[in-house]
Amino acid sequence: MIRLTEDKTKSWLAARGLPVPKGVAVNNAQEAADAVTGFGGAVIKALVATGRRGKAGAVRVVSDAKAARDAATAILGLSVGEHLVERLYVEEKVDIGREFYLAFSFDGRSPSVVASINGGVDIEDVHRNSPESIVHHAVDAVHGVRFWDALALWEAAKAPKESLAGLARITVNVWHAFHDADALTLEINPLAADGKNNLSLVGAMMGIDPNAIFRQPQWQADASEQGATAGRPTAGELAVAEANRTLPGGAVRYTELDGEIGMLVGGGGASLLVHDMILARGSRPANHTDSSPGPITEKLKVMLREILRNPNTRGLLLAYNRLQMARCDTKMEALADALRQSGVDPRTFPIVVRLVGPTEQRAREIAAEFPGIEYLDDDASLDDAVALIVQRTRCARAVAE
Repeated sequence: MIRLTEDKTKSWLAARGLPVPKGVAVNNAQEAADAVTGFGGAVIKALVATGRRGKAGAVRVVSDAKAARDAATAILGLSVGEHLVERLYVEEKVDIGREFYLAFSFDGRSPSVVASINGGVDIEDVHRNSPESIVHHAVDAVHGVRFWDALALWEAAKAPKESLAGLARITVNVWHAFHDADALTLEINPLAADGKNNLSLVGAMMGIDPNAIFRQPQWQADASEQGATAGRPTAGELAVAEANRTLPGGAVRYTELDGEIGMLVGGGGASLLVHDMILARGSRPANHTDSSPGPITEKLKVMLREILRNPNTRGLLLAYNRLQMARCDTKMEALADALRQSGVDPRTFPIVVRLVGPTEQRAREIAAEFPGIEYLDDDASLDDAVALIVQRTRCARAVAE
């Protein structure tokens, strides 16, 4: 999941007409002090893509520029979870009379909505101590959230009657923002009401589906920065993420591991199965890959090139379940291109191919142009392919040592 920082989330929400306090992202304490000048009161927040900032002391209310500078200095450099605070979000202070909670996410494959009249920084305590005050409804994937659906949600949450209509309208609009963003999560906490019952989205965090990032160009840079791993992405992961962002076709993902056998495997969970098969035979994968169906040849070229460039990789397994609509030759063309660019010699670097399906004969002809590639017979199983690449890789390592 691609987690957005609060400034980007709120910019998305504000563009859809939702009531978001004025705010600006800043880089240092002086910029924070300058930003506060235009506000009667302000809140200084750590600009990191995670929650629980208030509990970590990374959210502070200030009244003037000096207080803003001091608060910003104190927050910069803090660690919130695994995130180091390097930027800040300065937001106009909102009068809060009551705090609600609203969130959209997925339960398995279906969207759902959660609401509570007890929002704020203690929402986890509310969940533990008063679970009955948190209402959870499934969302109709076809019709989404309609006004009467939202009204029923907040009635079930026992929201004040004078707030029901406003909360329902906000909920419908937040649903559309969630849906249009291809989001996996969207949390509004708090959804605040002032003394006049005006509602405002004071806290907002959103996570985007990485498989849909090609439809959301405004966040593709975030996808590249976050890479495919939870930690700092490798150069290879960044290169594949950039190719996924800029080249046409379906989505691809590439994660480097600490093993020695490079893998480009696909077809109905086959990559996970082959991963386990390699481990069962006493070896370890050097990477994990995933790709969606569709024309992704150019992206495969980049992914194969990065697999071959990984200094830990001692061999390569290119194996798919029996292909039905996809072409075998396009995958071999991608491998051929990567071999030419990388200069890898299959006579010393073992490569095992198990591709069966349309244009297989052409794929075998391409493989024959590179002596050393072992293209298995049609009746060979994925386990046969794993056994062979593990054996060949061990032999190559022994020779090298």
